[in-house]
Amino acid sequence: MTIELDQSHFAAFFAAVNASSDLSMKQPGPFPWQEDLVERVATTGRWPDLLDLPTGAGKTAAIDIAVFLMALRDDAPRRVVFVVDRRVVVHQAAERARKLVERLWTTDDPVVSAVAARLRALTAPLGGSDRSPLQWAEMRGGIVRDESWALRPDVPAVLVSTVDQVGSRLLFRGYGISRSMRPVHAGLLANDALFLLDEVHLANPFAETLGVIAERYRPPVQAGLPDRWQVVELSATPGKAVSGRSICALSERDRDPALAPVLARRIAARKLATRRLVRSPGKDGAGQRSALAQEAAHSARSAVADGRSKVVGVVVNRVNTARRVYDLLCGDSGFDCELVTGRMRPFDRDDLLDGLVDRIRTGRVRRASDQPLVVVATQSIEAGADFDFDALVTECASFDALKQRFGRVDRDGELSGQGKPSESVILAVSEDVSAGAVDPVYGAALAKTWAWLPEGDFNFATLRPPAERISELLAPKSQAPIILPSHLDRWVQTYPYPDASPDIGLWLHGLGKRQADVNLAWRSDLTEGLLAPEGDIQSVVSLVTACRPGSGETMSVPIEAVKAWLTHLAGGKAAPQTVPVADVEGGSLDGRDGSPPGWAPVKPVLRWLGDKSVVAREARHIVPGDTLIIPATYGGVSARNWDPGGRAFVTDLGHRVEAEQRRRATLRLNPAVLGPETGWLPALPRPTDVDADGESDDRTVIDEWLTRADPALDGDGLTGRIVAALRQDRRRIVIRVLIGPISEPASSVFVISSRRRVPALGASRESVGETVDSEPDTSSFSGTATGLRDHLCDVEKWARELAGACGLSAGLVDDLGLAGRLHDVGKSDARFQAMLRQGRMTDRLLAKSAVPASERAERERARREAAYPRHGRHELLSVAMVQHNPELAALAHDWDLVLHLVASHHGYCRPFAPVVHDPDPVDAEFRLDDRWLGHSTATGLASIDAGIADRFWTLVRRYGWFGLAGLESILRLADHRASAVEQTKLSAPVAEVTL
Repeated sequence: MTIELDQSHFAAFFAAVNASSDLSMKQPGPFPWQEDLVERVATTGRWPDLLDLPTGAGKTAAIDIAVFLMALRDDAPRRVVFVVDRRVVVHQAAERARKLVERLWTTDDPVVSAVAARLRALTAPLGGSDRSPLQWAEMRGGIVRDESWALRPDVPAVLVSTVDQVGSRLLFRGYGISRSMRPVHAGLLANDALFLLDEVHLANPFAETLGVIAERYRPPVQAGLPDRWQVVELSATPGKAVSGRSICALSERDRDPALAPVLARRIAARKLATRRLVRSPGKDGAGQRSALAQEAAHSARSAVADGRSKVVGVVVNRVNTARRVYDLLCGDSGFDCELVTGRMRPFDRDDLLDGLVDRIRTGRVRRASDQPLVVVATQSIEAGADFDFDALVTECASFDALKQRFGRVDRDGELSGQGKPSESVILAVSEDVSAGAVDPVYGAALAKTWAWLPEGDFNFATLRPPAERISELLAPKSQAPIILPSHLDRWVQTYPYPDASPDIGLWLHGLGKRQADVNLAWRSDLTEGLLAPEGDIQSVVSLVTACRPGSGETMSVPIEAVKAWLTHLAGGKAAPQTVPVADVEGGSLDGRDGSPPGWAPVKPVLRWLGDKSVVAREARHIVPGDTLIIPATYGGVSARNWDPGGRAFVTDLGHRVEAEQRRRATLRLNPAVLGPETGWLPALPRPTDVDADGESDDRTVIDEWLTRADPALDGDGLTGRIVAALRQDRRRIVIRVLIGPISEPASSVFVISSRRRVPALGASRESVGETVDSEPDTSSFSGTATGLRDHLCDVEKWARELAGACGLSAGLVDDLGLAGRLHDVGKSDARFQAMLRQGRMTDRLLAKSAVPASERAERERARREAAYPRHGRHELLSVAMVQHNPELAALAHDWDLVLHLVASHHGYCRPFAPVVHDPDPVDAEFRLDDRWLGHSTATGLASIDAGIADRFWTLVRRYGWFGLAGLESILRLADHRASAVEQTKLSAPVAEVTL
């Protein structure tokens, strides 16, 4: 029986999707405020400006509400963007999104099935009957390459992100996103999206930026784009005036134990705490931090020793202090101890939290036999994290920060309900709370909060300072500058960047000093010798390209701390331990003591820029947002967290990135990478052995080696699963990469990769096997030969279907389809065809080569032999071949838009076309239906007066900065989807192996 959904079905939907979650143990159905919100938005189509709700009230359930409303209303925003500026909280909210997606895929509940069917009905039918009802993604630090949410603009999605990740993408400067893809991400996030900005007091500047965009810079109504973009703030401490704003808050029903027993108990829970002043032996900052760490460790031991508290949280304000506390507690036989900060690699953090979740989650069963646990942490857990401590030892902070921290204590009110309220300690160094003291993170609010705090009950749901004092007790909030049209004019230029491009950090985190981060990834096959001045940079790039870095293995660390660390490793006088690291996203710097000058030598590292990567050898070479590939022998990690004093070898997570994020089985046959734990593998074959034999080739040797390797010997290990996947992919890719100087004969190893993506547990079914390379220089090398005419037809179909599903006007649907039909006609250049064919003779025009993008040396060889100009751009030739054809122009509603979409479909021509040196141009011809198209490959379109830039600015004014990006994203993703499906159809099937 088909269910006609209405708002009355929300309670059943909520209960079903949370049926086996920890939430259902304590909350079988939605809270009253959640039901009221659904009815309100279902009726009006508009969300309130603010959800003003206390800690523990279930604000994260706004994700469930938004997804339900997508199914209920066709005009609901297609993408839900849940933003919170704490990395650990991002992970936990993303877990909720992941479980929701899983339920929609696997449910047999009639209401959830009806929601899933409605979500599928929103998408283009080209995805098939088994297409995804919902995508999800987690974006926090690092270089995010697992972009399943960005595969299609029509599929509903839930994104959970920090401000830096989503904000930089929205403003056309996506951190960790290649320059070519930045307009696509801006187009997706600036159109058809609902922003849920959680704990808005942590991200006031970004909230202001979103507000200005919503009020002033939406696409013009006449542009033909649906306007479904909304912003909602969520906070237990709004911290600013709410007059004139629509608000959703708790009602008396939420406080009624008969109607909402769980929420009422949480609100009423008693949380006892005492203040304790720490007197340091000296005035210097290091002495104060050391004294605080010692007192925090002592207090934690005391809390465990009294037997009442099995799980104790220690929350301090600096990563350095947290590390000191952990060092003092680690190894104590009376309890377990873990360190959790925002300065961790996501895979390491996931592993840690997965092992802790049953011991610290809300709703767990407390037993007297439980092994005591102390969790040492920073601000990274204070907002929204589902941690439930029996007691808390916290460094004093501002009122709003303490409110969040105490929200992690007896979170469900169970201890208080049993008459055993939690007993916590608030610590402060005497110098930090003296009259006039100003803290680097919390300003004057820390000292004033300490002076105001009463003794006794610290239930911040009911503990409120006088209205006239509240503002001085809140952490200082930066303000964002006003966005002017001139700012957007500069940001929208993504190729090339203008000389004057405003730092978007000011609009994400406000005015003043900020902790600008860089992203660190450690690799065990990268050595200092390879990075030496006399080394071959192209070999280094090929080595890393064979197993590209990804977000799961990268750690975000303030740039000043990284520079001091690398300078110290190079023998400089910089003291990396003296550069304090706060754990607030975009927070203010504690100071610049120990920061090296720009000319200071640093231990060499690779600045990862794809094929354009370079080696950084001086501090000034490292800039904010960089991704640095670091030899694992440098150290820098201990207890899974950033530690510039750590000298231990850092685990290489490259294989895991390939397996879990890209769904590709990759194995580097390098002893330094595989390590001693893979001793079950047969002796690793080396290219030198093949060359010396003279009778075998690389593929035969690898085939024989894989046959001898027994995955079962690794049990459930990742390497064994990778080997199993490689054994089943008969079309696997085998390449050689250098791991030492070219002059050394034994300096290369084999790298094996599956040609197809491999399904993995928890992966989105639609995204598996369908991601494609979108980089301009490599996207034509897919590893699967694809015909040009078929590809043009496929892209036209996808463009029309996606545009229609996204709600574009009929004229825009036609224009996007026409652009898809024309976008690659420039690939008819005979030299381009020779490059794709690798010299093979055939009359069939190709759109994609059988050479995979990972084979960098083979790509370059094919280009040279074909005499195709370096960095040549086929899309410019496409424009030249069609722009003066009146018959094609007559088919368009907006011919300028069609031409721009063709020109920009690899990210260039925004606003200028790249200059390509082509000393020997040729004539290109192509028959499109019954029309002959032709032009010299010397297009002249790079000229300043060729019309490319003028057309771009005309369209920006016509469709808006974000509207034009949205149209570009639809065509470019149509191209990607068509390419992915073509590869799937033309590739041999691969048996499912769970990685």
